[in-house]
Amino acid sequence: MEIIKQINKVLGLPLVLLVSLYQKTLSPDHGLTKVFYPHGYCKFYPSCSEYARITLTEQGATGLPKIAVRIMKCNPLSTGGMDLPKKV
Repeated sequence: MEIIKQINKVLGLPLVLLVSLYQKTLSPDHGLTKVFYPHGYCKFYPSCSEYARITLTEQGATGLPKIAVRIMKCNPLSTGGMDLPKKV
C-alpha cells in the first residue's frame, strides 16, 4: 500500500510544477501582477493556486477532486474565507 502512495505522489509532481509555474507568472496573488493587487485578489485564504499546490504536495494526484471542488467554490456568489486543505 505504501508503494501506491509513493507512485501517487510522483504522478502529482508534474502538476505541482505546473501550479508553481502559474503562481510565478500569471497569478494575481503570487505572480508578476501582484503589484496591482497589494491586498490580494483571491477571496479565499489560501488562494486557490496555493491550495492546489499544498494538496498536490501532500496527497498527490488523488487530491485533484478536492482542488476541483475548491475551484468551483470560487465564484461571484461565494463569500470566501479561510479554507485550509485537510490532511489525510
